[in-house]
Amino acid sequence: MPALSPLINVPISRQDSVIDVVSKGDGSHEADEVFVTTTILLQQDLDPSQDVTLILPMGMEAAQKPLLRYLADDIQTNAFSFDPVDRSVYDQAVADALGGLDTAQREAEQRLADAISQAAGSFSQAVLAVRPGQRQLRFFFTIAARRVEERTFEFQLLGPLASFVIQPGGSISVVAIQPQNTTLVEAIGLQDPTNPGSALGQTEADLGGRHCIGWFWRNDPLFRVRYRY
Repeated sequence: MPALSPLINVPISRQDSVIDVVSKGDGSHEADEVFVTTTILLQQDLDPSQDVTLILPMGMEAAQKPLLRYLADDIQTNAFSFDPVDRSVYDQAVADALGGLDTAQREAEQRLADAISQAAGSFSQAVLAVRPGQRQLRFFFTIAARRVEERTFEFQLLGPLASFVIQPGGSISVVAIQPQNTTLVEAIGLQDPTNPGSALGQTEADLGGRHCIGWFWRNDPLFRVRYRY
């Protein structure tokens, strides 16, 4: 794994994300595809002589390897690829040990093993030197909206991205667009992902037959969307 120490917190003043959910079936399928585009405005120039390790948490298992580029550059000639973060040998040992449990415990412990596996597959990283004067970065990646109940799908996404720290006065905006012919079950942004009472205000609208949900905040919210076919 490329060096993760020291891990530099990159100061940013703004992060804007657009989440476009693309249907892959009629509701009986396993997952839809969620395209995420995130634009980040750096607060200041970074030391170009020092590599910066960018960690990209993708909420759920990534469906496509993410890319990063400077906003002013051509995506076809100046894009950086992210690499998977190596799975911890300790996490792997825990998952392996769960396989030896008796049948009575296996179902509950399998859920833990699956969660460990999903978490391990949900991070990518890139190491690069940020060029002077390059204040805007854009990320492209996809995640999966998994089926969680009959004809019901869900995805989650954290913001801002790891390695980036919103500075005082900075802002975050997120717009999520759900597929056509689906009904919104739940859409929530949490200022504190561990506190269900920290829900952010949101705006909803219909555009071209698709339902849109928008949030605007100045912290590190978690966004969760659930819809039904």
